Amino acid sequence: MLTVGVIGYGYWGPNVVRNWNQNRRVRLKYVCDIKEDRLSIAKRQYPNVIIEKDYHVLLNDTDIDAISIVTPIESHFKIANDALAKNKHVLVEKPLTASSGETRKLINLALKRHRVLMVGHTFLYSPAVLKIKQYIKENQLGTIDFIQLTRINLGRVKHDFNVIWDLAPHDFSILHFWLERMPETIQVIGKASTFEQVCDIAFINLNYPDDGLANIHLSWVAPIKLRQSYIVGKKQMVVYDDTHPTEKVKLYDSGIDIKEPETFGEFQLSYRTGDIKIPRLDAVEPLYAEIDHFIDCIEANAIPRTDGQHALQIVRMIEAAQESLQKGGVPVKL
Repeated sequence: MLTVGVIGYGYWGPNVVRNWNQNRRVRLKYVCDIKEDRLSIAKRQYPNVIIEKDYHVLLNDTDIDAISIVTPIESHFKIANDALAKNKHVLVEKPLTASSGETRKLINLALKRHRVLMVGHTFLYSPAVLKIKQYIKENQLGTIDFIQLTRINLGRVKHDFNVIWDLAPHDFSILHFWLERMPETIQVIGKASTFEQVCDIAFINLNYPDDGLANIHLSWVAPIKLRQSYIVGKKQMVVYDDTHPTEKVKLYDSGIDIKEPETFGEFQLSYRTGDIKIPRLDAVEPLYAEIDHFIDCIEANAIPRTDGQHALQIVRMIEAAQESLQKGGVPVKL
């Protein structure tokens, strides 16, 4: 049985700790945070877990096999680097680091130490995202023309980093997982409507080598919470609604067919509206599946689905998006 410590008990930390605690394949030994109020909450909720303020105590404990890092982005590299140096397997909340240079350093250190390095792109462990991946692999959608992703909400506006660093990793990782390739260019138009110089609304265009196109709409200042995507393929189309309680994926047998003219004249368009299929999805919490996958990779010495290389591509996309934003929407090549 693996022994684990979690560093960070802020906004997302309680969800991570709960899933570690529920997993019977590991022993959760520590919860660590620098804030006394968060430590008090953790102590009340997990009386059998050691509550610690200094993360170095966890790293120096030879009982600890793996560290789960759920701290602010700017601290990811330092803590992960320290953990790998102490021969701990490491799972880091997204994005892995604040720069591609830092990510490469962690990849190299993990290889040198023969440790598993994984980033928490939780949506890639969602049954809905996995089902759509299956549709794409089986060519049920045909050639993909366009993907639209929307991730908006009212609240959690930050002042230390923008909406791109906060929300775009979700959709960048989903696109990379579905399409298995990087875009050629990324173009961003955004606005700071709450805090000066902190973009909280962004429209991102991604152009792919095969003439594919994706658009992402991100916002912290929208009147409703919406996490919805649709994929337009030549054969079929898919709608993915992560906020729907039961019907998260719908496969539409819809599209436009072009009929060759029998005589000289205009082409005829046939608008096809067929059946709608709602697949059954496994009732598993993506975060639990992510942690279970991390454990599998440690035990089997396997490469995670969201390994350091995957994390690197996502950070590169974030950096390109940030550069485009700062240059007023100029397309940036990857």
